[in-house]
Amino acid sequence: MRMLQSILFATDFDPASVEAIRVGSYLAKAFNSRISVLHVLKPSSQSVARYLRLEFVDIMLQRVRKQFSDSEVMNAECSITVGPIADSILKKAIEIDADLIVLGSGKISITNAFPLGPVPHSVMEQATQPVLVVRGNSLQTQFQTILCPIDHSSVSRRGLRNAIRLAKVLGSKLIVLSVVPDVNWLTAAVATGEFGDVKSEFQTQWSQELDSFLANIDFEGVHYSKQLRLGIAHDEISMVAREEKADVIIMGATGRTGLVRVLLGSTTRQVLRELPCSLLVVKQEDIVEELFESDLRIISLLMAEGIALKGAGAFELGATKFRQVLARNPFHLAATESLAESLQKLGYADEAESYVRRANQLKGNDLGRTS
Repeated sequence: MRMLQSILFATDFDPASVEAIRVGSYLAKAFNSRISVLHVLKPSSQSVARYLRLEFVDIMLQRVRKQFSDSEVMNAECSITVGPIADSILKKAIEIDADLIVLGSGKISITNAFPLGPVPHSVMEQATQPVLVVRGNSLQTQFQTILCPIDHSSVSRRGLRNAIRLAKVLGSKLIVLSVVPDVNWLTAAVATGEFGDVKSEFQTQWSQELDSFLANIDFEGVHYSKQLRLGIAHDEISMVAREEKADVIIMGATGRTGLVRVLLGSTTRQVLRELPCSLLVVKQEDIVEELFESDLRIISLLMAEGIALKGAGAFELGATKFRQVLARNPFHLAATESLAESLQKLGYADEAESYVRRANQLKGNDLGRTS
């Protein structure tokens, strides 16, 4: 995760979104970030109803802007768009080159729990950016205690490094949690090669792996502690989060871009069923490297169609094709440049300029793959 220059705050004005405003303000101030506020209207055929809804949304957005201003977050840009909610949030995140997406967890359930709603769940699965889902009824606005579960994999290492960066900037206490799976004796025997007290041996081996994993991590002066638990991972994560009064859980997540939906790890999905606190999920950074051959063929076809349409003067249709490419590979330089040109021809100067800036960033970061 980069140092949070740009934060997209998506709001539906529900209670969890109100909590998310406070968390978004806290992060924006800590990182001196620019923040963009977005509300998505569902498509409606009733023009009068839409007009009345727009009036209400405009009033609510002005209140949100004032809340950010009162928290000394300057120049919060507010916008309204119409379309599928999750897709519109993802599109906006690409347009503003967001480093982080912040949104509320959804409505409280009848059991007084905060399971993840369908929109934040979809955004979390599909976004290439880190996504912070803020639990409603959070006890703390500030991230005083960060919980980072790890499984000793490269994915969890990325999550831990991001947790360390945040803890350093925010002055947070960091708890690193590793859960020893409660495996049966045969699984443990196969893993250890021993048939004596295999469970004990397996736990010892896991503990040694944890120490080895942490030995290669630079905690950069962050105050941290480690915990080793035995049991079912998502149960132990939730239990430790409650025991330690964690403000946020930071987890790495596996995934692929392109035609294959980004799949969160199974433990993350279990934690999402009832959030014990806010949750920040960090995806793999090597996104482009994970495109399948089928994705590359589709991208190539879409680019060819888009270029042909642009050449024929059908800039609106061409822009659609280039957006479809970027939905599969956000770092596609040719699609970014072609979309900028098409938008310029259509008279959308501001949006075109945002893609010009994005293209220049891709060139500077050597991320502009053409495949």
